[in-house]
Amino acid sequence: MKPFIGNHVMVSGKNLILSLPPADLMAHRNGTVVSEFTLLGSTSQHDLQLLLFIFFLPIYLLGLLGNLCLALLIWVEQPLHTPMYYFLSHLALMDLCSCSTVAPKMLVGLLRGHDTIPLPACALQMFFFAAASDAECCLLAAMAYDCYVAICHPLHYGAAMPRRLCQVLVAMSYTTGTASGAIHTSMAFRLPFCGTYMLDHFFCDIPPVLALSCTSTELNQLLLLAVCGAIQSITLAAIVASYGMILCTVGHIRSQRALSTCGFHLTAVGVLYDTLIFMYLRPNGTFAPQTDKMASVFYTVIIPVLNPTIYSLCNVEVKQLVRRRFSKQRHPTCCF
Repeated sequence: MKPFIGNHVMVSGKNLILSLPPADLMAHRNGTVVSEFTLLGSTSQHDLQLLLFIFFLPIYLLGLLGNLCLALLIWVEQPLHTPMYYFLSHLALMDLCSCSTVAPKMLVGLLRGHDTIPLPACALQMFFFAAASDAECCLLAAMAYDCYVAICHPLHYGAAMPRRLCQVLVAMSYTTGTASGAIHTSMAFRLPFCGTYMLDHFFCDIPPVLALSCTSTELNQLLLLAVCGAIQSITLAAIVASYGMILCTVGHIRSQRALSTCGFHLTAVGVLYDTLIFMYLRPNGTFAPQTDKMASVFYTVIIPVLNPTIYSLCNVEVKQLVRRRFSKQRHPTCCF
């Protein structure tokens, strides 16, 4: 029997070095290969799990239906083919991606008590959610700039916001989100995992996955701080600057409608950025499972429901088009 020490094998008194990657080396030490994580879910109390399932299922369905209907309405209705609603339709798609990536698995976990997820599915879930979240931050900055041009420079709005520019801003949002998600996912799943493989969360978010690593995650934490910090700080600065100039203009013209619209938009932005900053821009080693689960619920389930409500149901033009479409269906015109 040849003694196995680290990645060295003793053969006839000589050391032969085996070239094994960290994950394979960890698999040899533990005797098993990591193929899946066990999601412990939101809570371990069975009665509370059923109550949470009953509570979150209609919220998820409402967010799914609201964002889908909003995107379809914008694409179908010609009066909504403007830059503002063009951005809003893509925001609805990002919210659809975000909630559909996380909520179904969370609901299954609430029914079963806990659930398992294969490593490839865990990586895909992390990638799509991270990409959608960062892309949404970029898109909100584009929407804030569009709102600033529409309110502060209405006479030059057509020249300042051509269709080509809107397409470029949306493409940049998707590209930035995709790049960010790819960086964090690839770096996270290069790490070796050890221990019980119990993921104390209801989806494969970056901090709880990093907490299961056997090695140092300092590089991952630095990338998280650098990439997410740059995206969130730059977009937040653009949003604050845009809305600051909007509020100054609104103060001069005293438009209550514009003021209320800005208030609704800033509320949605504030909820999103507060939770993202709390989750991803913290010092290393401050992962608190129960607190983080509560915060995660806001940007995975609640915000995808809030966005269509704030950006559409509080919009007079959208409500008028919805009423008109329903009235046509109830009272179709007859031709004689």
